[in-house]
Amino acid sequence: MQYRELGKTGIRVSVIGFGAWAIGGAVGASGAPLGWGKTSDDESLAAIRRARDLGVNFFDTSDSYGFGRSESLLGIVLSRKRQDVVIATKVGNIRSSIGELRKDFSKQHIFHAVDGSLKRLRTDYIDVYQMHNPTVQDLAREEIQEAMEMLQDAGKVRFWGVSVSTPEEGIEIVNRGWGHTLQVLYNILNQAPAKELFPAARQKGYGIIARVPLASGLLTGKFRTETTFSSDDVRQNFLTPRRLEEAVERIDEVKSILGGSSRVLTDAALKFAISDDAVATTIPGARNVHQVEINASAGEGELPADVLEKLRARLGDYNFYQRHSIRI
Repeated sequence: MQYRELGKTGIRVSVIGFGAWAIGGAVGASGAPLGWGKTSDDESLAAIRRARDLGVNFFDTSDSYGFGRSESLLGIVLSRKRQDVVIATKVGNIRSSIGELRKDFSKQHIFHAVDGSLKRLRTDYIDVYQMHNPTVQDLAREEIQEAMEMLQDAGKVRFWGVSVSTPEEGIEIVNRGWGHTLQVLYNILNQAPAKELFPAARQKGYGIIARVPLASGLLTGKFRTETTFSSDDVRQNFLTPRRLEEAVERIDEVKSILGGSSRVLTDAALKFAISDDAVATTIPGARNVHQVEINASAGEGELPADVLEKLRARLGDYNFYQRHSIRI
């Protein structure tokens, strides 16, 4: 496993991290699924242990992944060797008493939420506390910055960051100097952040966390145009049949560049996500030990330069998620 500095934080993170959205299980709000379907807690715990054993030291979650379930599962395993791992979680998405999903970035909510996350994670500090897809207007209220400074002073949070939906939001955050890290959607099918955001973030010393490196499973090669998702799978919200048909055509183009099996595709997709040295780590999801092992193996070696060049030249302007205004 390779390791890189997370911006200017002084924290060294594995280039392949562990994205813990899926292990939150099947949940919903506002009449739509927010999880990735049913999961087994035993398999999730085994996956977390295996990731740690393989050198993965960066674990990313949110208090809204399973509305606490993901954090609790991480806490069971990671609290035993807390000093050896880096834990990042997020705040800002809440489910009301009547099941509606809404945003809350008020200082009052942040102070309440951080204590819940600390309890579930079985720790007394969070390495990177992230705002979960706020708008620039949310951040401009300064309430968030004040809250983060107070949490840092209290020792509950080491560093803070922002999970952004678009490169434009990221550039605005970098220009204003908010936080220490940025989490951004970046993969072979959505390369937009590399053009302007990554150079700007690198110059200002931000740690970049690349999320959705496997394009919601598209870059595993498992999906075809006729693929359907279960009623409790969040992908039904945005991978419509028409979009699937479009994306599969591009996946076939990627396969023609790479050759080989679906495992070769997965490995290449993860290596691509960390191919830009502005990226400190990427966080593929994993539900079981097998998926963890496939993901972690991408932490060794690099894609050949000619393959990278072809992937960037032929798919660099495609930007599937931005093209369809998909915000996840």
